Amino acid sequence: MDDLKLTVLGVSHSSAPVDVLERLVLEDGRLEDVVGGLRSADGFGAVYALSTCNRMEFYLETPEGGPDAGDAVRKAVLDRAGISAEDADSYFYLRQGEEAVSHLFSVASGLDSIVIGEDQILGQVKDALERSQRLAVSGPLINKLVQAAIRVGKRVRSETDINRAGRSLATVGLSALEQVVGAMTGRSALVIGAGAMGGVVVAALRRSGLARIDVANRTPEKAARLAATAGGQGHPLEDLPSLLADVDLVVTCIGGSGVVLTADAAAEAVRRRAGAPLFLLDLAMPRNIAADVADVEGISLVDLETLAGQDVDDSALASVTSARRIVATEVDGFLGAQRSARVAPALVALRSVASSAAEDELDRLFRKMPALDERTCSEITRSVNRIVEKVLHGPTVRARELAGAPDGARYVEVLGKLFDLPELDGVGA
Repeated sequence: MDDLKLTVLGVSHSSAPVDVLERLVLEDGRLEDVVGGLRSADGFGAVYALSTCNRMEFYLETPEGGPDAGDAVRKAVLDRAGISAEDADSYFYLRQGEEAVSHLFSVASGLDSIVIGEDQILGQVKDALERSQRLAVSGPLINKLVQAAIRVGKRVRSETDINRAGRSLATVGLSALEQVVGAMTGRSALVIGAGAMGGVVVAALRRSGLARIDVANRTPEKAARLAATAGGQGHPLEDLPSLLADVDLVVTCIGGSGVVLTADAAAEAVRRRAGAPLFLLDLAMPRNIAADVADVEGISLVDLETLAGQDVDDSALASVTSARRIVATEVDGFLGAQRSARVAPALVALRSVASSAAEDELDRLFRKMPALDERTCSEITRSVNRIVEKVLHGPTVRARELAGAPDGARYVEVLGKLFDLPELDGVGA
């Protein structure tokens, strides 16, 4: 559907390395500033921004569409991220029309995540729509598109075993860490972050047989509440240096903080542990653990870049194939519905023309035959209207079918010209 007025500009784990991605992904406040600025700019009809730990995408519903819309978004993001346009040329992707629809459906289905089939993305897609609606920057096409994507994501999860292809990012991250650590039973862990991801991590750790799970957070009260669900203790983030000396595993997932553990701090922690190894898992974006921490002797670090290399096991490939087939079918259905919707004004106008012609003829008839009683006139009127409905029914059904085809715009245009419907000028363009 080449004339679908939809453009998506994005950057994700598949197009940029982690160190670049963490600079480009915007936090909520900065993201809202960008979205608000775009919405007030000339030529923008609606904006939907999807920002997660491993992607940032802007879906634009505009009268013009095209690369210019993407260029405006790209510049707004780069200005705030401090990255030159030249450096970012290879990181951003631009998709339009059918490709943009297919991309969002794949994202919502978990097919475009670091971990295939992860569940959290579906909630993030929904939350992003609520934000766009709250900021009054959404539009009819965006609303339909995102709602359809959420439905497709749910369908994929209910009709396939896509979750077997890849569990949640937290679960897969812990699995990768366990391959380094060995058995978790009897060990102690510290979770840094008490938000939604922190809750997922704590729940996953509880199933691992750990002896103790503590939580550190900027807000100690939130840390204490989350830690209590696992029988642990909550701590303020300022206590991190001393906490590192007393745990075996550390999982960081605190958003908006940037780096909370540097190489120097990690080296000091190892020294205070008398050389006992420290195992780290960084699930945050931007990263919470500096990349060079991996070079510190006695430290084992697993981060999003490590997880990006996780393969889908052979037993789940059939589910991925089925999920992609569902997405393709749903894309066709969505595009067909949008095409069919374009013929609605033509059919309304056509019925209006037919009804007006019938009324004119009935008025002429009744003036020529003033002796007709009211009952007879009513019966004649009903008969004529039934004839109009029967004559229009077949063409109406067929017009909707033809309008849903890839070249449906041509049929809408021809319909307008055949019946001289000037109000349809540009509908099929």
